[in-house]
Amino acid sequence: MLMTPIKEIQFEEMSALRERSQKIGSLLSEDLRAYTKTLTALCAPRKVLGEFMQSASRDKVVGAEKNFALLEERYKAVMRDAFGLSAKLSTPLPAIHNKLSLTPWCYSEVLTGSSSPLIFSTPVRWVLSYDCSYDLRDLITDRIKSEELRYEEVSPFVVRALVAWLLFEQSPELKRILSGLGFDVSLEVLTEISGDLPYVVLTSTVPAFRPQDSLVSMVSQLSGGSSFEELVDVDGIKAMPFVLKDRLLAQLEGV
Repeated sequence: MLMTPIKEIQFEEMSALRERSQKIGSLLSEDLRAYTKTLTALCAPRKVLGEFMQSASRDKVVGAEKNFALLEERYKAVMRDAFGLSAKLSTPLPAIHNKLSLTPWCYSEVLTGSSSPLIFSTPVRWVLSYDCSYDLRDLITDRIKSEELRYEEVSPFVVRALVAWLLFEQSPELKRILSGLGFDVSLEVLTEISGDLPYVVLTSTVPAFRPQDSLVSMVSQLSGGSSFEELVDVDGIKAMPFVLKDRLLAQLEGV
């Protein structure tokens, strides 16, 4: 799992840092949503599943049979091992609308001296999938509350995450485009939450951090909430590399 650095700050700094983080996070999110909207045509689920998904088109897609087999195998394992649900996929799969969804990357953790987990989110990382009424935060919340998971919510969530995984595994050009725009693409898992289900995570080059656990606990208790959003490392922004410049200079070394 992606690890966020911990940085000690004073309680008095929290308000200003949170305000700055929210402004930067909103700007990054707005940019990324514009980028992914432009890339939507390159991310059609049918590009991966072909005739194994309901569609107006009946044209066959090279590799679709193999992709469906991979998806089905991973789907059964995740549903069984992570969620205790017996499930299988019928073909063709119900149509998946080609609408990309961006939701904040979340994870849960029990801090030292606490008995209840906190849900952490971040202003610089997002899960990329296809539009679904159920998302990662919903899943983590249900897990924390020991809610009985509903097949009709979990199944489409898992399928969409797996289709996004297959798409990015087979589309290095998408990773390169997003990287050039300042967002690294990685595949992440939350073993305790969803087993081996892979999430496509987009991470901005803008750095973020978590305050020390004692301060996070204090702020959470004062707000009466069960969640905490990481903070943008404003000082770190000034030290961010100019990626293209560094790549070009590296090519010139020894020339």
